[in-house]
Amino acid sequence: MLTRADLAKYPFLAEASDYVRELGFSIDEIAAPEFGPVLDRAEKRLEEALSKGQVSNDSISESTEILSFPVSNLILGLVGEERARRRFALAEAKRAYELLRQETPEKIEHIASKTFGWKLKRLDVRLVRRFYDFAVNLTDYLHNSIHLREPRWSLSNRVMDQGFVYVTREEAARLIEEEVRARILERSSKPPGEIPRQLGSRVERARGLVIKWLGVPAHYELPSVPMPEAMPPCVRHLIDSLNEGKNVQHMGRFTLASFLLNIGTGEEEIVKAFKPATDFSERMTRYQVEHIGGRRGGRTKYTCPMCTTLKTHGVCYKPDELCDTIRNPLSYYKKKSRILTNKGLKREPS
Repeated sequence: MLTRADLAKYPFLAEASDYVRELGFSIDEIAAPEFGPVLDRAEKRLEEALSKGQVSNDSISESTEILSFPVSNLILGLVGEERARRRFALAEAKRAYELLRQETPEKIEHIASKTFGWKLKRLDVRLVRRFYDFAVNLTDYLHNSIHLREPRWSLSNRVMDQGFVYVTREEAARLIEEEVRARILERSSKPPGEIPRQLGSRVERARGLVIKWLGVPAHYELPSVPMPEAMPPCVRHLIDSLNEGKNVQHMGRFTLASFLLNIGTGEEEIVKAFKPATDFSERMTRYQVEHIGGRRGGRTKYTCPMCTTLKTHGVCYKPDELCDTIRNPLSYYKKKSRILTNKGLKREPS
C-alpha cells in the first residue's frame, strides 16, 4: 500500500519508524559525513516551522526526508522550549494535511487505521449535495474534533449511523492532522537525559533559531486595559491559552480581538497579545485586528459575540456567578468594573 515516497511524505507513520529501525540508524553514527544531509534537513525543518509555520516538501532524497524527521524531534526535545515544540508540531501537521487531502481514500484509510488505530468504514454516499468517503467511529471522531470549534464539527451538524460519523475525504485529512500534531508533541517531549556530543552544535543553533523567530521567553503581561481585573473568565482563558502556545481557534481569536477593541485597547497591544500563538503572523494579525476594528473591509466595527454563541463554539470557560447575570463578555466587564470601582470608593477614608 505504501511506497518509500509515501514514507517521505508522512514520516510520522508506523511504517516510517519501521524503516528507520531496519536501516539500523543510531544517534552514535549521526556525526558520520554521510549523515550530514540528514542533519541539515532536520535543521531546515525546524527553521521552516519556526519562521513560516509550515514545513516544505523539498528534500534531497526519500531516505533523507524520512530520517530527518526523528532527528528534528530529538533536537527540539533537547532544546526544551515549549513554544517551539508546539509550533513545530502544528507546522508538520499542516504539511501532512495538505498532502493527505490529495490522497486516495484507500491510502487515507490505511494511514488512519494502521498508524492511529481508527475504526472507520469506506463509503460511497452522496447526501444533500455532499459526497462522503468515510464513516469514522464516534470515539475517534470526538477525540480529534474536540479542538475544532467551527460549527460544522458539532455532532448536531453531522450525519451519524450506528455509532459512526460521516466525513468527506478532506474532513478525514483534517482529523488526521490533529492526530499528527498530538503525536509529534508527544515524541518531542521525551528527550534523552543529556545532549549527545554529536548533536551539541545543532542543538545550540536550534536554540538560536527559537530566539530569532519566537523571541526570548518572558513573563507575559496582560494587554494594557483600563481595568484588567474586570475581564471575564473566557477572555482571561483565551489570553492564557495563547501565552502557553496552545491552538486557539478562529472564534476564540475573534472574541478576544473584538472584546479588547471594544474596551479601548490599542491595536498594537492587541497584536502583541497574539504574538505567543504558534502560528502567529504579524501581517495577518494586524490586518484582522484592523478589519474587526472597522478600519478595513466594510468599515464596520464588530462587537464581541454573545455568550450563547461562545458556548456553541466552546469558547465559554468556567463561568462564575457574575456570568449568570449577563449575556455578553462586554457586559461582564462593565458590571465587574462598576463593582470594583464601588469597592475602591468605599475603602477611601472619609
